[in-house]
Amino acid sequence: MILSDASIYGALQQSDLIISPIEENQIQPASVDLRLDRKLLNIDGVETDIFDEPYLLQPGEFILGSTLEYVEIPGDLVAMVDGRSSIGRLGVMVHVTAGYIDPGYCGNITLEICNVSNKVFELKYMDSICQLVLSTLTQPCLRPYGSDGIGSKYHCSDGVVASKYYG
Repeated sequence: MILSDASIYGALQQSDLIISPIEENQIQPASVDLRLDRKLLNIDGVETDIFDEPYLLQPGEFILGSTLEYVEIPGDLVAMVDGRSSIGRLGVMVHVTAGYIDPGYCGNITLEICNVSNKVFELKYMDSICQLVLSTLTQPCLRPYGSDGIGSKYHCSDGVVASKYYG
């Protein structure tokens, strides 16, 4: 079942779920809005800092970003991250393929941002760019993300992280 705002508040208050920093207006009826951090990374590993000025995402361009928020997903929850509809309606996909966040994951969430429109899109630091939807598992998992032997490449990620597919 998907967590409602009341369940999200409860999990945050009990420290089962950690999302930091967080403001009350980020909690929606059944999701949590997450914001864009200041570092972007292109496919060649070139980093751009958008603290002072926005990044102009060109039509057809793909770039990695990160959530400002650090998250810890407890072993009895799973999360999905997806773009907000107002951004999607402008032709920008915020999480192209890997939106599943395992139980036990901790860190910032790397976002796969692609502009499929024919217009330039401004990416700005602290923009509310995506939403986290949390669901309960039938029971807590036995081996949460980060457990020995399961190959958790991105566990405790700090900021935007490039692909570790080859490494």
